[in-house]
Amino acid sequence: MMSKFGFELKMSFAVWLAAMGMLGLALLSATQWARVNVAVTNSFFQFFLGVAPNVAAGYAMPLILASFVPKVVNKPGQDESRRIFLLVLAFTTLGLVVWEFIQTNSRNLYFDVNDIVATLVGAFLAFLSYLWLCRAYVPDQENPHSQTATSD
Repeated sequence: MMSKFGFELKMSFAVWLAAMGMLGLALLSATQWARVNVAVTNSFFQFFLGVAPNVAAGYAMPLILASFVPKVVNKPGQDESRRIFLLVLAFTTLGLVVWEFIQTNSRNLYFDVNDIVATLVGAFLAFLSYLWLCRAYVPDQENPHSQTATSD
């Protein structure tokens, strides 16, 4: 993509993954701010404020962690990149779900099935974001004539 100053803007696949993950962290921060600063009477908004941190964590964690994994971001081909991303996604999602179950034994934290569902929704959104970015940045080794970008 060309900037308005005439030079080409190039962001690597890793930077795009991390940037998309940062959107999840922004949602998490906005939710925490709203919980403290906004008086909520609408039950849907209360529900949203309750599950949004789990959606945000399920979305942000795998994208940001995957941005540091060389076999995901150093153009190994879509199949290998996807396989490694799915492992990262499973690892982070499992960790978040286990954390929810750990809360059953806490006096200060609360277990909620809706939080597990929200985590799964966030993980699914992370996978969709990964697929979208993968199409643009990771070469398709099975189709040498694909329109996928092959250079940084």
